[in-house]
Amino acid sequence: MKNIYFRNFLLLMFLLIQLLSNQKAKAQCPYGITPGQVSYDTTIITPAGINTLLVKFPQANPFDGLLTCLRLCITITGVVDSVSVENNSASPQTADVYYIRTDQINGPGLSGPLTNSINYHYGPFALGATNGVLGSGPDFTSISKDTLLNAVTNCTTITNADSLFQFYGQDSVTYLYNITAFTNVTCTGGNYNSSVSTSALVRFRFEYCTCPGLILPLGISDFKIERIAENRASLIWNEIQTAENSAFHYEVEMSRDGKNFTSQGILNAGNPINTPYRFIFSSNLKASIEYYFRIRQVFANGYSRFSEIRRITLKNSQTSPFILYPNPSNSVVGIKFDNIQSEKKVVEIFNSQAQKVISKEIVVSGSFYQLATPLQKGMYWIRVRDVATGLSSVNQLFIK
Repeated sequence: MKNIYFRNFLLLMFLLIQLLSNQKAKAQCPYGITPGQVSYDTTIITPAGINTLLVKFPQANPFDGLLTCLRLCITITGVVDSVSVENNSASPQTADVYYIRTDQINGPGLSGPLTNSINYHYGPFALGATNGVLGSGPDFTSISKDTLLNAVTNCTTITNADSLFQFYGQDSVTYLYNITAFTNVTCTGGNYNSSVSTSALVRFRFEYCTCPGLILPLGISDFKIERIAENRASLIWNEIQTAENSAFHYEVEMSRDGKNFTSQGILNAGNPINTPYRFIFSSNLKASIEYYFRIRQVFANGYSRFSEIRRITLKNSQTSPFILYPNPSNSVVGIKFDNIQSEKKVVEIFNSQAQKVISKEIVVSGSFYQLATPLQKGMYWIRVRDVATGLSSVNQLFIK
């Protein structure tokens, strides 16, 4: 038995998808308005020898309207152009050909890789003894232009708001297709030649369901993030317009990977005109972390729209966020802070033998705080810890 392996982009996908196959979108627009449709339709003929392909479709502009569903359909016509087996021995043989292919797709809106496999049998073929002439005679057999999949269509519909978020933007969404195929030939004498050639014609239809932007609040503008401390950021945005009779609120969402978001807080709509919305986020992690943020606009009927994503790196500063003044000092310790609002701190003082001699919780409402101590002359270490975030910094103190 001899295995002949080949990688050939036979077809771009028999399966998208078993999950929600042929399901129709049920999402509707507010006020009984019928959703519109934006479609992209393309057909690809697979080139020989290609086993990986990226297929891209434009994203939906979030300011053009509310995206309520995505319907993706793939129609596949798969063809085995030729399969041949030739006997090379001086005695007759019987041959069987098994064609095996696995298709896999990954991309937005899919919970995991989707896989489909086909195992097709040709034969048995009775092959005469070799005649010394390649490609003809009783020692040779072939199959040509065999359509394994004749215009098979599979569809999926995505209506989940968290999945649909990936399709908002001004760029594109990308799906990755991988095809692995090979033949397994068994021949009684074991002395033979075999070849196979395949192709496919694949049609992709990518359809957005949208609600007109005029019937909804038109979204937000000037969404930005400002760092107000090493571990703290201020999210700021403006409201473009509020449509009458469209109750909604804003929800701030954060992610560590740019994909999986969690709610951080809710702000009710209704700020005066030209008054920005603000939300303060504080990191409680000691390492430098990149955070992703988006604003979710949630309507009373449950529909959502999303802003673009903004990102920022917050960290626990390795430099001291406070200074001691004066230093050397007497028994009254002056602590000067940067970027301080009303915060609770814990001040701890250690002597040169690393023994804690003072621990006191304070409330800092300005940039300077005076702490009276019974410290004697010598060198000390002072640590200031933020109660809310757990972040702390250490500085050296001299008492004269």
